[in-house]
Amino acid sequence: MLAHKLDYIAHLPKITIDTRDIVNPSSAELLQTHLKKGQTKAQDFAQGLQENPTTFYDPIKRNRVDFFSQETATVEQSKQKLVKEDSQLFISCQSRECDLQELFQHENQPYPTALSDGGKLYACQKSQLVSILETYIPSPEKEPDTEVIIIDGSALVHTLPPKTSKTFEDYAALDVLPSIYAYAMKYKSTHIVFDVYNPSSLKMETRSKRGQGGRRQVTNKNKVPSDWRNFLRHNDNKTDLFHFLGDKISQMTVPNIVVVTKGPDVLSKSETCLDRLDKCFHEEADSRIFVHAKHATEEGSKCIMIKANDTDILVIALSIFPSLQDLGLQQLWVAFGHGVSLRWIGVHDMYHVIGAVKTKGILFFHAFTGCDTVSAFRNKGKKTAWQTWDIFPEASLIFSKLSQYPPVLTDSDLEILEKFVVLLYDRSSTAVSLDEARLDMFARKQRPYEAIPPTRAALLQHTKRAAYQASCIWGQAVLLTGDGKSLVNNGGSSGQQMHQLHKVVNN
Repeated sequence: MLAHKLDYIAHLPKITIDTRDIVNPSSAELLQTHLKKGQTKAQDFAQGLQENPTTFYDPIKRNRVDFFSQETATVEQSKQKLVKEDSQLFISCQSRECDLQELFQHENQPYPTALSDGGKLYACQKSQLVSILETYIPSPEKEPDTEVIIIDGSALVHTLPPKTSKTFEDYAALDVLPSIYAYAMKYKSTHIVFDVYNPSSLKMETRSKRGQGGRRQVTNKNKVPSDWRNFLRHNDNKTDLFHFLGDKISQMTVPNIVVVTKGPDVLSKSETCLDRLDKCFHEEADSRIFVHAKHATEEGSKCIMIKANDTDILVIALSIFPSLQDLGLQQLWVAFGHGVSLRWIGVHDMYHVIGAVKTKGILFFHAFTGCDTVSAFRNKGKKTAWQTWDIFPEASLIFSKLSQYPPVLTDSDLEILEKFVVLLYDRSSTAVSLDEARLDMFARKQRPYEAIPPTRAALLQHTKRAAYQASCIWGQAVLLTGDGKSLVNNGGSSGQQMHQLHKVVNN
């Protein structure tokens, strides 16, 4: 029994006594094995004296080990330089009369230059799409009246750093709960939705670019870190903090309804039915917010406000609004930004102005042209892509088709997407296929290799990933679970639906 207890204690996380920071696993392992390493070094020294007594005067190197150091948040500053195509390859192909068409059907690097940043996703400014969509409608000068507000909890925490709080208990009591109380007094129903951080998430690469902060335990009496931004870079810190705040918020006594998420569960002290919200396996608040929007609509709400600061949420809201409208919702607002940049975007008005054709395909368009989980086309932003969509409306049907679950991709669909990408890179091009356009842009128009589109084969893989994000995750934003399992957790599904998804993955 004692041996089991000692083994259990040995596997507990090691923490510093004053700050309660959790020691890195590598440092904890050093701590556990340091005595044995010292004893081994002493034995080696004694054995050396027996073999050669003069080694007694040789210096012994000191073990420089900092057991309680934490990995600081580091963001990669230097990017890998693009490896340009060797011009000798192109020249030799010409001199030997090789098939240049075949040459440009293949990438000359391990990763497609047009869709990769040194082997990682090529990022774009998602916020450009918000600016484009806002040009269609004016924003009201004052906040519209709504009955329900649904808050992105992660965004809320980022905008509420500790001011005078010394401990996490103080932070909850002085910074977070007063803000929630103000919302609860203003709205009939307040929902706070937090993110969930899965180790196998598609967003792991995007999050890793933000750096890795130090790990710290979140308890009532533990001190809040001085560097709040660095603390929030660690997914485990955010998970503990969101659970901690979820428990605190659920214990609030307020006259109106307050609902908060904690992992897949929902908590509330109010007397309200949570069956249609509980055991939800959406990873991100971006999509889970709309499970709560659907629940509020089914409960009779006509006007809903979503408070968030993410382009994905506005895009999903625009796509989801027709289904919520069928349930009785009249107005859907997004309170976007904070401080002086706060404005209220009327999704219901935007939907009618933009039209059903584009709103049905906007999920795939957003994923296809670059989001947190799908690479963008190099040096092709949202504005250029939107203008290309305007002049090539033939893509709308494919965008709509791949925004719906389950997605099915055919060769004819891919041909239309090829033409869209060709126009994205060159409006005057008459090429039909990507591989043909690549040769023309590089050989005749003298464009550098990183300024030509990807191959058809690379576009196919890119399309699969975009369809997965758009249809399997965002396209199921209002769904809770299916057959006891999540339809959106890592894109999982079953039966015939999986067969349809299989067509996209293995087309």
